[in-house]
Amino acid sequence: MNTGFSFDRALTYPFKAPHFKSFPWLFALAYAAIYVALFLVIGLLGWQALAEWVLALQQLENDPDPMPADVFGLLFGGFGKLLPLILIGSVAGWVVWAMFETASQRRYIFGAKFSLGFGGDEVRMMIVGLLWALMSLVIFAIPGVLMFGAFGALLQMDFSGPMDDQAAARFMGTFFAGFGLMFLFSLLYIFIATRLAPCFGLTVKEKEIRFFDAWRVSRGRFWPILGAYVIIVVVVSVLSQIISAIAQMLMMPFLMNLPVNGDASAEEMAAIFLSPLFIAPMAIIYFALLFVQGLTQHFVGAPAALAARHDPRNDLGDAERVDIFN
Repeated sequence: MNTGFSFDRALTYPFKAPHFKSFPWLFALAYAAIYVALFLVIGLLGWQALAEWVLALQQLENDPDPMPADVFGLLFGGFGKLLPLILIGSVAGWVVWAMFETASQRRYIFGAKFSLGFGGDEVRMMIVGLLWALMSLVIFAIPGVLMFGAFGALLQMDFSGPMDDQAAARFMGTFFAGFGLMFLFSLLYIFIATRLAPCFGLTVKEKEIRFFDAWRVSRGRFWPILGAYVIIVVVVSVLSQIISAIAQMLMMPFLMNLPVNGDASAEEMAAIFLSPLFIAPMAIIYFALLFVQGLTQHFVGAPAALAARHDPRNDLGDAERVDIFN
């Protein structure tokens, strides 16, 4: 029986790693419960700013010919009021993500049962997650700047009269250049992300920050890791889309009764958003969606975690076989 790394084992490892009957489901339940609670707290703290932003957007919809500068000003102005809460929520989400990712990797690396905590492993996981985010930012920075420049050119256009040919050409050229680079850099990101994906499991396994060391672990395993990852993502995404569609159908009758014009006051909007008739269905729906998201986070990490577990330099499978014979 094959007990090393292979495509078949990478694909089935979420289901064959220890504690499949309990771990994924406890993981997803706790994931959904904690994130729903976090979203409720952030929502209750920021409902007023959000209600004012929604009302302003509704008023803008009544303008038959809005200026692009006004649109962007309104969008970024409302975002500025919500920024402190967004930052607090982002830090809290970062901590929660590290706790769950560490627990997930412990199952795949050591066969541990589900448990959440916060200690050295979680702090190291936060740092590795930050490095991953910085890596993604660096890769997409150039096409992102070009796309932002294209929208800057759009803001300079005068829509009250005939469109200036040079401005239009500048916008289209910058936009398509950014779009083309975004596609090419996305391919680059897929390659680098696949090669560095074992960094999470490697960090938990060796109890040290192991980011670039993952490049060595994934050598010769690129296609098995990527192929297994894609198949798992496709299957889970189909399930997620089905649940999302059901959730939208269940919420549609209520959403149809929401104000659709700019006449409602902030207090009236607050009465809607803070009503149990709104909060309870939304909490249930997002709980279901986050349950699937939790399963997704856990399952998609399996192929790279298996590669980290069977690092040729320190293969835990070899150590376990030696222990059996001793």
